[in-house]
Amino acid sequence: MIGWTNKYLNKVICGDCRQFLPTIPNNSIDLILTDPPYNIDKKYAEYNDNQKESEYWSFITSIFKELYRVLKDRHHLVFTCAQKQIWIYRPMLEDMGFSFRHLAVWHNPKRKAGSYPGMWPFSYEPILDFTKGGFKRLNNFNGIGYMDVWIESSPSEIKHPAARPVQCWANLIKLCSDEGDIVLDPFMGSGTTALVAKNNKRNFIGFEISSKYCEIAESRLQQRSLAFN
Repeated sequence: MIGWTNKYLNKVICGDCRQFLPTIPNNSIDLILTDPPYNIDKKYAEYNDNQKESEYWSFITSIFKELYRVLKDRHHLVFTCAQKQIWIYRPMLEDMGFSFRHLAVWHNPKRKAGSYPGMWPFSYEPILDFTKGGFKRLNNFNGIGYMDVWIESSPSEIKHPAARPVQCWANLIKLCSDEGDIVLDPFMGSGTTALVAKNNKRNFIGFEISSKYCEIAESRLQQRSLAFN
């Protein structure tokens, strides 16, 4: 385990997170901020998002058990999920030892109303906040300065089917971590977690299975670096 931070820190590692997570020491991550696949047949480059439910939840469970292990006590696990998954995630994660803290909302105003005929429009995505055991206070200045509903479009210029909203993601990082902390995203995608961590003086570790999306993430990080030179 010696030198593991030098191997991973502030890098987007291309590969399956199941290969790399076991090499991270126990209780070493300050914040996990991520966007797991929802199993709703999104057309990802190198991942099947249309698995049998049993296979999908076995896959998710194995990863979140590792996330519990690497997260520091009282620190936050924050992630988005499909609306129908809220009531699956909570008991599953509580059985692992996580404590449920909050349900927030990201509303994408560009989502088309009535895009699923005969169904309620899915105009928002849940943001779930858990901690490992106890509770680390949020950086919200005694309850002032942050809301729990974010209205923001996903970045349309990013060639990824589920790019996360940049300002919302930045708010979550500032709310749930401190400067110098290590933020882990096992499903890095197009690199939003890495980008906002770097912009807000946090360290990041990111794993992404698709070489195509790794290139996009690296390009976004490079553009940010050039902008500050």
